[in-house]
Amino acid sequence: MFPQPGASHPRVARPEAPFPALPALLPSLALLTALLVSVTIGGCVSTGESTRSGGGSANHIEFEEIQQIEASNAYQVVQRLRPGWLRSRGVMSINNPEPSTPVIYVDQVRRGQVNALRQIEAGSLQELRYLNAGDATTRFGTGHAGGAILVSIRR
Repeated sequence: MFPQPGASHPRVARPEAPFPALPALLPSLALLTALLVSVTIGGCVSTGESTRSGGGSANHIEFEEIQQIEASNAYQVVQRLRPGWLRSRGVMSINNPEPSTPVIYVDQVRRGQVNALRQIEAGSLQELRYLNAGDATTRFGTGHAGGAILVSIRR
């Protein structure tokens, strides 16, 4: 009464597969898909340090770079080489109406706000690093909505 599974009815034609070559193409399609995914992911990955067109990192000032400019203190070094580090990030809290600026650390010791850079002679600098708000908060705790500038002194 019922046809056997897999048997076709004598009067109904079995439809052709829409893409008869598809099974043969599956390995190639899988390879192409894997290649596209790896290129897409690889293009989005970053080392975390963006670079500047003039060389060097946007978040790091090295000794060699400091030596190439005229500056009397660390504030002038940052002002000439990475002025974006000194820009206010605006008001970050309704409890504190002051604009957020980076907190300054000299050899891992908190020294205050951006004006503390004026007290550090340029000739004594080894390197400076900028940490964004998230990285500074992770490393030092709350109160770093403007990020942090880490100053290393030459020994």
